[in-house]
Amino acid sequence: MRFACALTGILASCVAAFPAAAEVGAVIRAGDLKATPFIDAATSGPVAANQPVTVLSRKGGWVQVDANGKTGWVRMLNLRLQADGSSAQGRANAHNASLLHTNSSGRTVTTGIKGLGEEDLRNASVDPAQLAKLATLPVPPSEASANASASGLVEHPVNYLDGKN
Repeated sequence: MRFACALTGILASCVAAFPAAAEVGAVIRAGDLKATPFIDAATSGPVAANQPVTVLSRKGGWVQVDANGKTGWVRMLNLRLQADGSSAQGRANAHNASLLHTNSSGRTVTTGIKGLGEEDLRNASVDPAQLAKLATLPVPPSEASANASASGLVEHPVNYLDGKN
């Protein structure tokens, strides 16, 4: 028992002595590094397509990277992590790529678009002013057809499904 505890202590100190290798990847398409993880944030520099980067941290759908000495944020979907499964670091990168989460919800970001959550739907309510505004928007079918014809659109009838297909 003492041997197992001693061995565990030695292994833990060795792991602490050798920091984990940084995750590396490449930018999928040219864009801008952002100073903060927001689409309207100030630009901290350009980043070229296929430019190698080192991952520093994550926040929501954003990843903070170091690109040739410049630090900034890029959208997670614009980044491809190195997925070399032949090494321990490659396997760690592939595993870490699957752990990109959005804020504190614990839900994995898959599309980069944050939609309505379960609680949002549960707390939804009717807004009579918006419903009244919506009622003012329809146009007569003749006006819709005229606008479509003017734009070069052609009408194509679509048959309803009979439930057998």
